[in-house]
Amino acid sequence: MADSKKLTTLKRLCDFLQREVRPPNGYKHDLKNRVFRGRMFFGLNDAVPLVSIMENLDPDRFPRLAGGDYELATSKEQWVLLVQGWCEDDKENPTDSAYELMADVRKALAKIVKREHPTEAAQTPNPDLMLGGLIAGMTMEPGIARPPIEQVSAKAFFWMRITLQFVEDPNDPYKLN
Repeated sequence: MADSKKLTTLKRLCDFLQREVRPPNGYKHDLKNRVFRGRMFFGLNDAVPLVSIMENLDPDRFPRLAGGDYELATSKEQWVLLVQGWCEDDKENPTDSAYELMADVRKALAKIVKREHPTEAAQTPNPDLMLGGLIAGMTMEPGIARPPIEQVSAKAFFWMRITLQFVEDPNDPYKLN
């Protein structure tokens, strides 16, 4: 069976970051095979940089009606995701590397919603625009960089929330369009 629209969207987002955030594309970091879904903890032996994407800790406070009696066949939601990244820290200025990794991730995420000039788009359409049409928009917070903190992380890290404008048919969460 096919993946649900939410899981498909998460997979596409992770795949995009792994393909995009690479030095040949103008980034400082290489995230090839370094972006994960739903992974909260990494060990000292995990090579950095690493990025993980999971749902926000604060759930939606306004539940949607499940099943029939919809005027429209879709539900439009603000889907909040937490993007976290870990990297080696500079012992003198511990958060510097976390700011740089966060900058790379933010630059890549901005490309998902960047619309080209119509003449440029006609020449080279962007297949990653809106994650291939899976989302209707995206916003992101500025983010926070932190030094290694005992009991939290042995590496410098950042986190930020992004909000995807997500439309799905609650009667068929596997439907991609």
